[in-house]
Amino acid sequence: MILHASEQSLSARVPQTVGTVEAIDEERCLLHTGADWLGGLAVDVASIPVDFEVVEPPELIDQIRVLADRFRRAAVDPR
Repeated sequence: MILHASEQSLSARVPQTVGTVEAIDEERCLLHTGADWLGGLAVDVASIPVDFEVVEPPELIDQIRVLADRFRRAAVDPR
């Protein structure tokens, strides 16, 4: 997972239970992480307040799309 923020700015914000960050350059870092359930991983990564890119696995992209649709439906104003 590539996070769009510096390693320095994220190292204290990413809990070790989620993963570790490694600098790519001054504006991006690589998140080393894993999970038994991709839905939980998607939520963990989305809770880090920066944009991100999925490097692998491709199934995680599918899971993020499913959750994005679910969140979009939940955010509809019922009034």
